[in-house]
Amino acid sequence: MPNPVFILLPLYIWPTPGAWEPLFTAAKSHPNVDFRAIINPWDGPGEGNCPDPAIVNATATLNTIPNIKTLGYVHTANRYDCGPYGTWICPCSQPLSALESNITKYQNWPTAGCSEDNELDIHIDGIFLDEAPADGNCSDYMNDAASFVRRTMTHGGNTVLFNAGAQVDDVYWGLADYINVLEDTEAAYYRADIGALDGQGVYHEQSTMIIHSYTDGEEVLRRDVDTILNRRHDAMAGVFISDLNVYNRFPENWEAFVDAVETVMEANMDLD
Repeated sequence: MPNPVFILLPLYIWPTPGAWEPLFTAAKSHPNVDFRAIINPWDGPGEGNCPDPAIVNATATLNTIPNIKTLGYVHTANRYDCGPYGTWICPCSQPLSALESNITKYQNWPTAGCSEDNELDIHIDGIFLDEAPADGNCSDYMNDAASFVRRTMTHGGNTVLFNAGAQVDDVYWGLADYINVLEDTEAAYYRADIGALDGQGVYHEQSTMIIHSYTDGEEVLRRDVDTILNRRHDAMAGVFISDLNVYNRFPENWEAFVDAVETVMEANMDLD
């Protein structure tokens, strides 16, 4: 069987009527393409036990489409005064109790009375741990966080994805299902040492990338998607490529990107 690959979509768009329709349409028209959509109601699940009704209804629609899985956004930092200039993110500064509380909220959505008689399926399939560390100093914290996800998330899947956006210490590959090893511009992607990011290919099946501010056209886009996901190149697990530098709307290259991913998936199947 070919290694499964997926589109890792930061779905940080508020679901006004029709706002998530490009995802619904793409998933239905490309049923062989897998999507993992990161749900982020309010820098995490929000303060209440239930998300806004707009999130409830849109998430329920996602869960009717079999090739979409959802990841709940949780951040590990609550301080941003680290580094030599006192302006860097401080990974693992969020108390574990707060982190676990946010994870539990996602787990409880389906049974918290968020829809009448809980008739809507709003389960979440895993957790996207943003602001994850790259060095090994937080390994105990991240192990506790990942273990809590796996024990707690029972309504759907219990996928754990760390978003470090950089090369990580080897210790983290044994804790997460996937690690996002690059979240940066197209120019930064071309400068990156991809071999260093995925352990010279050892961890390619667990690696994902998010590339924004993409300026090239469809031909180069197809080449880059092929380079990242094709099994002839030690296929990574997932990718998102956007011509925008924000995640609050769908990119102009969305349809071309989804088509490119489907082409690579078909090529991967032909290799068997």
